[in-house]
Amino acid sequence: MVSPEGKIVAQLQIQEDGRLSYQVWAANGSNRTVVIENSPLGIVRKDQQFDTLKFIGREKEKTVGESYTLSTGKRLVNRNHYNEYTFKFANLEGGLLDLVCRVYEEGFAFKYVFPEKDQQTYIVEHELTGFNLPEGNAWMQPYDKPTAYAPAYERNYEGEMPVGTPSPGREGWCFPALFEVNEHWVLLSEANLKANFYGSHLDSVADNGLYHVVPPLEEEAFGYGNTYAESTLPWDMPWRMILIGSELGDILESNLVTHLSDPSRIEDPSWIQSGRASWAWWSGYLDGSNDTPEKLKKYIDFAKEMEWEYSLIDAGWDTRKGFNLAEMADYAKAKGVDLLLWYNSGGPINRVNAGPRDKMFDRDIRKQEMERISELGVKGIKVDFFSSDKQDFMELYHGIMEDAASNKLLVNFHGCTVPRGWSRTYPNLISMESVIGEEGYIYHSHYEQGAPLHCTILPFTRNVVGPMDYTPVAFSIQQVPHRTSYGFELALAVVFESGIQHFADKVEMYQAQPKEVIDFLKSVPAAWDDTKFLSGYPGDDVVIARQRGEDWFVGGINGEDVGKVIELNFGFLEAGESYEATFITDGENNQSFSTVSKSISNQSKEHLEVFPVGGFVIHLEKIN
Repeated sequence: MVSPEGKIVAQLQIQEDGRLSYQVWAANGSNRTVVIENSPLGIVRKDQQFDTLKFIGREKEKTVGESYTLSTGKRLVNRNHYNEYTFKFANLEGGLLDLVCRVYEEGFAFKYVFPEKDQQTYIVEHELTGFNLPEGNAWMQPYDKPTAYAPAYERNYEGEMPVGTPSPGREGWCFPALFEVNEHWVLLSEANLKANFYGSHLDSVADNGLYHVVPPLEEEAFGYGNTYAESTLPWDMPWRMILIGSELGDILESNLVTHLSDPSRIEDPSWIQSGRASWAWWSGYLDGSNDTPEKLKKYIDFAKEMEWEYSLIDAGWDTRKGFNLAEMADYAKAKGVDLLLWYNSGGPINRVNAGPRDKMFDRDIRKQEMERISELGVKGIKVDFFSSDKQDFMELYHGIMEDAASNKLLVNFHGCTVPRGWSRTYPNLISMESVIGEEGYIYHSHYEQGAPLHCTILPFTRNVVGPMDYTPVAFSIQQVPHRTSYGFELALAVVFESGIQHFADKVEMYQAQPKEVIDFLKSVPAAWDDTKFLSGYPGDDVVIARQRGEDWFVGGINGEDVGKVIELNFGFLEAGESYEATFITDGENNQSFSTVSKSISNQSKEHLEVFPVGGFVIHLEKIN
C-alpha cells in the first residue's frame, strides 16, 4: 500500500498460522526507512476470535482528494488526500472481518469493520493491535489512576526516554504518544471514536518497543459501565492512526486526526464562532472573591473592554446567592458579550458535588436544560468530570455534542478524554481540557517544577490532535508560584490552540500590563487560517507562527533553565510584502516586558535573546 505521492508505504502480511500483521515505511524515492516494524493485528469478540484469519478478497483501491473546512483549529481549510485499501478476511468459524487502510503522505491508519448485518448485540472484549517501534526516543503521558476525577489526561508528559520504557504504574500510557525513530517522528493516536466503542490507550509494558492497544480500566467510574464495547452489525470501529514525518513540523502542523473523522453533522455551522473569554474562577478560587453576581458582571465588563467574545461562569452558579441567570444573560447581551455556563456531567457514580449536577446525564433532562438556556441567550456549555473512557461515557459525550448542536450551543469538555476527531464531526465542540493546565498552580504543589518542560512537549503531542483548553496567560501567583516568565505565559496564547481561549487571570492583573500587552490580548485570535512550526524540540523550546487573515502571530517559549538565542526566519511571510512587527519579550526581569516595533519581510532574520523559562510574542501586521 502506497500513499498518492509515494512518501508512505505499508504492507500487510498473513503468517503461516493465519495471524495478521503490518509494517510501515517512510519512503524517499527508492529508499525506505522503517518506522513501524512488524506489528500484530486482530480483534477478539466475545462470540468469536479474529486472530487466525484467511484472506478472501479485497475491494478496488480508491484515491480520494477532498477539501473540508473546520470551524476552529490550527488550519481551517484542509486537504484530505489518501489512497484507501479494504481487505476482507474470514476467521476459522466463517466470521467476516474487513480491515480498511488509508495511506497519506503524512501517515498510515487502519480500522476494523464487521461487515455483516445483524440486529443482535455483539461484544468486543479487546484488540490484538500493536505498534512495534524501532529503537529511539519517546515522549508519553502516563494514563491516570482511576479516581472521582480521573482518567482526565491531566498528568505531565514524560520524556525524553527510550522507546519501550514501562509506564510508572500498571495503568499504561495515553494517546497521543510521540516517538523519534530512525530519523523520523511518529505520533500514535485514535480517530473517529464513535458512541459504539470505548476510548483506548496503550498498555503499561512495551517489551522490545511493542505497544499494545488496551481498553479502559475496570476501576474507572468506580466500576460503573463495561470495559468491553458492544454494538449491532455492521460495526465500524475507530481508526488507529500513525502520523509520520521527517521533521517535527510535519507532526505539529498535521490535521490527520480530523482527516480520518466523519464530516460535520451540522448542516449550517455559521453560528459557531471561535473567540476569547474572560473567566473569574481561577483568580478567585482560593478566597472565593469572584463568586458574587457583581464580580461576575465585572468579568463581563472586562470582556467588553478587551473586545473578547465570551465570558465563562464556572461551577456553583446555580446555588450562588443573588444569582439570576436570566438577568445575567440580559446584562451580558447588553454588553455585546456571549455567556458560557459550567455544568457537572452528573450521573449515578459521579461523586463531585459541584453544580449544576444531573442536568447533562439524562437525555430528556439535558434537552430541556439546553433548550432553556439557549432561549435565555447562553451560547455555550462547559461540561466537567467524566472520569472514564468506557463506552457508556463515549455515548454521553456524543449525546451532549448532538443535543447542544440542536440548540446552537458550543461545547467545551473538561475532566475529559483526549480529542479523537470530534471537532470535525461536531464543530460546536470548541475545546477540550484533557491537560494539566493553569489550574495545576492551584491543585499540584510541585507543578511549577515541571511546567516549563511540559508546556514545550504539549505542542508536539496533546495539541496536535485537537483543541486544548489550557486556560493560558496567568501572571498572578495562586497556591503555587510560577517559575516561568511573564513573556512565557503571554506566549501560550499563540503556542497553544483552543477554539476558545479562556484567559485565566484577574481583571486587575491584565489591566496593569503595558498597553502593547493589552493590545496583543485584544487582537490575538482563537482560530487560525494556517499554522507553521518555526523551531524547537520537545522539552527544550518551541516557536510557532499562526496566521489569521493577513496577520501573523508568533509565540515562543523556552522550557529550559538556561537563556538562549533563538534565530527567527520569516520566510513564511508573503513574498514582496512588508509587515509591521511588534516584538514583546521579557523585560528587565521575568515579571516585566520589553516592546520593540520594526518592519519585517520574508527575507528577514532576527536573533532573540530569551530568558531561562522565558518567552516572547510577535504580532505581524501587513502594511498595505
